[in-house]
Amino acid sequence: MYGETLGKIRKSKNYSQQTLAAGRFTQAAYSHFEKNKSDMNATNFVFLLDQLQLSLDELLYIHNDYALSPSEQLINLFYKIPYNKREDLEILLGQIELFLKENHHIYINELKTVCEALIMLTIDKDLIGAREKVRFIWERISKYDQYYLVDIKLLNAILFLFDFETMSFIAENLIQQLTRYKDLGEATRLQNTIILNYSILCIRNNEIQLAIHYLQPLLADKKQTLSYLSFAVALNRIAICLTYQNAENVAMHLKRRDMLLFAYNDDLLEKRLKVEFNTYRCNSYQIDLD
Repeated sequence: MYGETLGKIRKSKNYSQQTLAAGRFTQAAYSHFEKNKSDMNATNFVFLLDQLQLSLDELLYIHNDYALSPSEQLINLFYKIPYNKREDLEILLGQIELFLKENHHIYINELKTVCEALIMLTIDKDLIGAREKVRFIWERISKYDQYYLVDIKLLNAILFLFDFETMSFIAENLIQQLTRYKDLGEATRLQNTIILNYSILCIRNNEIQLAIHYLQPLLADKKQTLSYLSFAVALNRIAICLTYQNAENVAMHLKRRDMLLFAYNDDLLEKRLKVEFNTYRCNSYQIDLD
């Protein structure tokens, strides 16, 4: 199925079939694979990808004529939609239901359940009902010895639906599990996102020291791994936490936040973060806010 695509990539890299086979299998066997006349076992297929320095994701993207597959499009769209945008969630849910009529896909089916829970939350404000609807996802993943990136992303999407005790248990497990992926850039970004999401949940539940515990390493040791957006959010949230300690460097963090957003000309995020700061700062803390 993918032999012809691998053949095109091989030719573009100016490798011969014999060079790519590298004594692992015969040139004739590899030629049959490129012509889609025979299949390749998983071990040899991974060997070929490694020889070409090609990830499976990139191969599938090229094979699909430089486009995401329908399932990947739905997954990407799910993680881009704000979870409080009912209309967008309903459109996505409709697309998911059409896809599932023609395809069996375990992960997309779970995204369908999450969409239904989020819509329930936006319509009826039924947090308990939404929580119960997605609980089976956490119960399934919690039985794993190791969490996988797709499952971690899914749990991060529903984290805020749980009570704070369960939420904390899940978030701390996810952060810990991601240390296994320390050399994978996507996992580092995901860990940073979970820490930022967890930090605002801690602040909302008046667990200020816990929020500081997770935010400080981001700003001290991991700031090179943060996007400008994540860095600005981290600065804003540590400033919120410091208002509860009446710390003198609150203004410094806010100034760094504003300078960063000015450099990126991101007025919308600046407004949102100022609203967040005003909403969650310690009420007794006085600072000149515009």
